This record gives sequence, structure tokens and C-alpha cells, in this order.
Amino acid sequence: MKILNYKLSSTNELLTSRIGLITLAHTIQVLDLSKTIDQQPPLKIFL
Repeated sequence: MKILNYKLSSTNELLTSRIGLITLAHTIQVLDLSKTIDQQPPLKIFL
């Protein structure tokens, strides 16, 4: 398991609710999730 190296500092800038997307995107990249998803067989969906 890789530890994500984040350093947070104080700021007077406004933060939005989307700030957590950076962490999610980095986690997906570290876990190489796109490669794992590409290796899975397609799902059969019956409508």
C-alpha cells in the first residue's frame, strides 16, 4: 500500500466542495484503477 504524501497549509482562499476530487483522482492513479477496470470482462446487462 502506498501512502499519499499530502501537505496542507493555511490559506485565505475560498475552497469548494470539489476539493476532495483531487484526493480521489490521486488515489485512483496510485492504485492504477483504470488498468484494473480495463482487465475486467464486460458486464452483460439484460433489460
